[in-house]
Amino acid sequence: MLEERFKRRNQQIEKVCSNNKVKHGVHMLFNFRPLKISWCPSFKAGSTTWKHYFVHKFVDPTIQLPTLNLLNKFKTVHTYGTWEGGATRYSSEAKGTLRYTIVRHPIVRIISFWKNAQGCREMIASSLHKEIILKRTLPLPNNKASFTAEFREYYEWCKMVLQHEVDENSPPASSPDNPYLNPPSITFSELVDKMRTTYNGHWSPVSEWCELCTNKLDYVSKLEGEPWELWYLVDRLGLWEDRNEFLSRKNSATGKASTESELEFFTNQLSANQRTFLNVFFKHDNLMFGYGEI
Repeated sequence: MLEERFKRRNQQIEKVCSNNKVKHGVHMLFNFRPLKISWCPSFKAGSTTWKHYFVHKFVDPTIQLPTLNLLNKFKTVHTYGTWEGGATRYSSEAKGTLRYTIVRHPIVRIISFWKNAQGCREMIASSLHKEIILKRTLPLPNNKASFTAEFREYYEWCKMVLQHEVDENSPPASSPDNPYLNPPSITFSELVDKMRTTYNGHWSPVSEWCELCTNKLDYVSKLEGEPWELWYLVDRLGLWEDRNEFLSRKNSATGKASTESELEFFTNQLSANQRTFLNVFFKHDNLMFGYGEI
């Protein structure tokens, strides 16, 4: 039954590829030749679990917070030369392996990213947040200098929080009408606007990121299909002995599916124009994986 489900999904992907012009991505693939598998990480779709597994297996089992960069020696990614050259290299290096990825409702992926973007860690780690916040409209332009100074004080306080030098529950005082700090993190609506101009793997359509039309994957699993699709995938990849690694590990996606009410709550924060943008942006993912428009 599950094998047929995966076959039908691949047939739908091929149909979408045949009837639409899907944009090219970056040929992202991690090739684990010893296991005869190749993985395209779809961020915010359980990729943290798989990243931990591969880093602990091939790099260092003692690393507590592994990054994807630790797997660079296994990576095949086209970022130079012609697109055709990257496609050829991608396909040839993956030959003889089972190729797979895991997908998730695209809007839920964005919600998951937004949730993780709250707080000091992401504020300091990514210039994205600082850039967005400092572009907010000021109700009183003549207060820009003082409002900016308050934000910079908050920013420095965040750095000290990450160094465990100050109490994270005691932020510096700020004006209640300072838009830079109310809220002190990006809003969901601001994130969607940023998506229009910034390419980022955390929200890139999987159809592009994994080059699904050029590099046909053997298995495209849906996070919403866990645990059965995950169990089946783990078995087909030859990782059954390590199966407990995949459902026991806590990460920001597995086991945390957004409800319809939560999806409605976040999409209601968007304008009609923003919702139209997202429907167009994720059109091919929605068609390929059976997700509906918002």
